[in-house]
Amino acid sequence: MQQQSELENFQVDWSHVSKPKLSEKRTKKQEIKQTAQTEVNVYDRISICFRYRISTLITQMGKPQYYCKFDPKLKKTVQPNNNQKKNLEEQLSKIAAQLELSCRFITRSMFQITRQPLLKSMGIDIRSVLNKAQNDKEFQKLYLDLDDQSEEQRKKEEETEKILAQIQPLSEAQVKEEIEKLRKKHNLNQNQYLYVIQGSYFDDIKTLFNQLGWVEIEDVYTQVYDFKFCYLKKFLHKPIPEQVVSRFASTKLLTTKFGLARSLKSCFILGGVDPNTFFPRCYDLSDEGDFEDFLEEYKFTFAENYLKKNPKDEEKILIAIQILDSKLLPIQNKINRITADDYPVCTPQQWQILYNKPEPKQEIVQFTNPNIMESVKEKLSSLAAVDPQFKISKGENIWVTKPCGLSRGRGVKYFKELEEILAYTFGAKDVNFVAQKCLENIMTIEKRKFDIRQWMIVSDIQPLTIWMYKECYVRFCGVEYNTEDLKNRYAHLTNFSVQKHNEDNQEEKLMMSQEEFAQVLKNRGFDFESQVREQFKSIIIATMKSCQKSIEIRKNTFEVFGLDFIVDEDCNPWLIEVNASPTFAFSTPVTERLNKMGLTDLGQFIVEHVYNKTKKKNYGGWELIYKQKL
Repeated sequence: MQQQSELENFQVDWSHVSKPKLSEKRTKKQEIKQTAQTEVNVYDRISICFRYRISTLITQMGKPQYYCKFDPKLKKTVQPNNNQKKNLEEQLSKIAAQLELSCRFITRSMFQITRQPLLKSMGIDIRSVLNKAQNDKEFQKLYLDLDDQSEEQRKKEEETEKILAQIQPLSEAQVKEEIEKLRKKHNLNQNQYLYVIQGSYFDDIKTLFNQLGWVEIEDVYTQVYDFKFCYLKKFLHKPIPEQVVSRFASTKLLTTKFGLARSLKSCFILGGVDPNTFFPRCYDLSDEGDFEDFLEEYKFTFAENYLKKNPKDEEKILIAIQILDSKLLPIQNKINRITADDYPVCTPQQWQILYNKPEPKQEIVQFTNPNIMESVKEKLSSLAAVDPQFKISKGENIWVTKPCGLSRGRGVKYFKELEEILAYTFGAKDVNFVAQKCLENIMTIEKRKFDIRQWMIVSDIQPLTIWMYKECYVRFCGVEYNTEDLKNRYAHLTNFSVQKHNEDNQEEKLMMSQEEFAQVLKNRGFDFESQVREQFKSIIIATMKSCQKSIEIRKNTFEVFGLDFIVDEDCNPWLIEVNASPTFAFSTPVTERLNKMGLTDLGQFIVEHVYNKTKKKNYGGWELIYKQKL
């Protein structure tokens, strides 16, 4: 009763609600005008974008006594006053347009979790949870690999930063003058160029360039070049229009963990493809709106998983069914519930019963309602009919937490319990996390988890032009997959940078070629080309469309990306993340062969497509899969 009283008396200080800057307002108004008209049905847009859930609608436009902050622009979108009736179609259209914009702009509202009222509505004392994270040795061990850089690598990066800080940027005129001087010095004609390549493994590209009479500049810090291929954007300085570079200015809404999750929310509106069919639901825990959505989604997922694993407690079954009823409400009912005086999805008391009450120990339980299990089957059947991600949960309720800004599997942990997720993600200092639903129905090979690395090139943003490499490769865990042991990194993380530390691993078993993988699928009754490769193309195109407007348009620019996919037991590929500057290291015989071939073809792509402007659909293994019609 005390928690209920606190929640009902909770007041919002609207003076703390952040307002977008004037420039952002203008930008967003422009975006609304550009995307106002669409052939997609507005009801479909809303139901898809909100994943058939009530939580986002409640979060962004709900009762203020439950939420510290929500988008002020959406506050007035749905009118609770009957005297100010609006056409529902118009209301939904505004919500859809606003949702698309909020996905496209990175507005991460850092917040004080100890003041989170929705946690109170779940009966969670967040202070005690965070105290556990600070004092529990077991939790302290989880933070050890958040930063595993060696001292040598750290010193090298500090040295790089010092050198870059001392370089005086040249003006555009100065850069042109210095390039012309250097070209004359080397007696280059109009089809020969000054090039810089940062990193190893690129000897074959250098050989091709040298054969064409190009001249290598070995100073990776130089601003004087015609072409520069580098891993870090900081080495590009600010290129002049004539210089060709291998990185776009900003791809945060594609290559960061929170950015990709945000971009894909507008995927259906922009491309007509439902992201929930290929991207497991994911939440930015450092953003208040996304964090609240995660809490509500955790309730939905927990209730669904409870009903899937032979439930025995009648009281808990009825609460789980009630929670899932909220998820299955029609859109108009969800809109109507926004102004209702009830708790989000369920009361704190109901949640505590469902989440904490022990299951009966007896094998056979006699229910008061003899038809209750039929109700469970009907509810799960209804969910399966509308939720594209229904099959990814099999009763385990496993979530993966990933630190933003870190690569090579650092800091990635798996959890089932909500308090452990909160303790880890908010107990780590100065690190932001996303929480993503794990696929519990993954396909395994020899009982081991695997993922697939696929390369793509984006050679233009306007018109959007995408290339995909003809081959991918498969990366394995060295230990058998086991959902009962989520702490074993060698059973759950496929990153070679993680697996190489397991002394028991056999290197040749950590990778598999596309040809070998296709044969495994064939033996299981699946076809790689139609069920995997063609799906890769569709997913890549939809993903790039969702973030296209967030990437600065610059000609004479291309970028190579590495996409990671997981395949489920029905052979459906799911996108996990998009990586900037994918490694081309010769770590195993599989990657040595494929990387050498891919880099040779990349050199051909640079010379023929980027410089000679030929209009082929294939350059070696690089295949054109999409070019936008303007």
